[in-house]
Amino acid sequence: MSSPRLEYRVLENTNTQTRRLAYVTALISILGRRSLPEKVLLARILRWGQAHQERLNQYWVQTGAVGSTRRNSAGARYLDLASKLGLIASISGEYHLTQVGLALSALKNVEQGNPFVLTDAERLFYTYLLLEKDADVLLTILRRLQEQPGIGLSALQKIYQQDFVNRLIVKGRVVEDEHLREQLRDRRLAIEAGWKKPARYAEHIVPPRLNWLLDLGFLEPTAFQRHRYHLTNAGVTLIENLPHFDKAFYDVSATWLSGDFWRLTPRSLLNIQNARPWNSLNEEEQLTVCAPRLKEAFGIFQRSMVPKVSLMQALFYITVRLILEDHILVSFADLTHWLSVPRTIEGWCYQARLSPQENVSYIVMTPA
Repeated sequence: MSSPRLEYRVLENTNTQTRRLAYVTALISILGRRSLPEKVLLARILRWGQAHQERLNQYWVQTGAVGSTRRNSAGARYLDLASKLGLIASISGEYHLTQVGLALSALKNVEQGNPFVLTDAERLFYTYLLLEKDADVLLTILRRLQEQPGIGLSALQKIYQQDFVNRLIVKGRVVEDEHLREQLRDRRLAIEAGWKKPARYAEHIVPPRLNWLLDLGFLEPTAFQRHRYHLTNAGVTLIENLPHFDKAFYDVSATWLSGDFWRLTPRSLLNIQNARPWNSLNEEEQLTVCAPRLKEAFGIFQRSMVPKVSLMQALFYITVRLILEDHILVSFADLTHWLSVPRTIEGWCYQARLSPQENVSYIVMTPA
């Protein structure tokens, strides 16, 4: 089986300090709907870290803290990570939330308990984003953990380069797009030539991903504390649910991310029971459950006189709300298809206006 829809998905130049996803959420909460200069934002994330140090001490592991170093380098690394994830952006030296960042802010608007223990909304959100942006790295590590349960960090870092190169080779055989094939080959050659000390190079690649997988619930915490890495049932199920190509090679595609990810992942990751699949609802039930979520999305995200909101922003918000609060397993693809025809709610007509450029698609509201 092959697919021209595969892409090269890697967060390049990550840093070993960025180990706690809660710091990314904290940056989003600090920004809210305003813009802040980098210096101010760094000072505030440092202050947030200091205020929550005791909470971090109570977490499974205590790495990834933004400490009181003079240059505050960890804070800058988290800024870079949040930018690469597409959650924040900088214009003229000031940071603001992107449309997707605003969606996460709306889903995580109240801090409860230990912020380093991610909420269900955060776990779904970050799992999607990390697969979308970093699947080639994450799946390289996950495959090794699947094949060698209990492997230690040193061994994992030593073998990572060869595992990643092998993935690029196999992926190059699978894909049909010549440009992507060349990109994979060029990346492989650069790694083979440039990584003179593979284990040292992997220090900025493997540890952060292991910690993200722990935060998300894909690694066993007690084994992690002993620097041994075992997949949880959710981690095993995630791999089993991925599209497989060429025997043992698995990957994600845009189609899988917009569809099966949302239909399959919540059951195992969040242990959601008795959830109803979207396609089991009749048209009246679909309208009944979506109506309040659509109105909420417009109330939160509409920021101009024109009654429209970003489609991707609304999809994140509505999908996660329907899954977590209404226990309906719905996907981006389901909702996009549903909104492709006009839906009348309380005298207003809602409909998606699609564009080849995903970030300029939107939902418009017009009088019925």
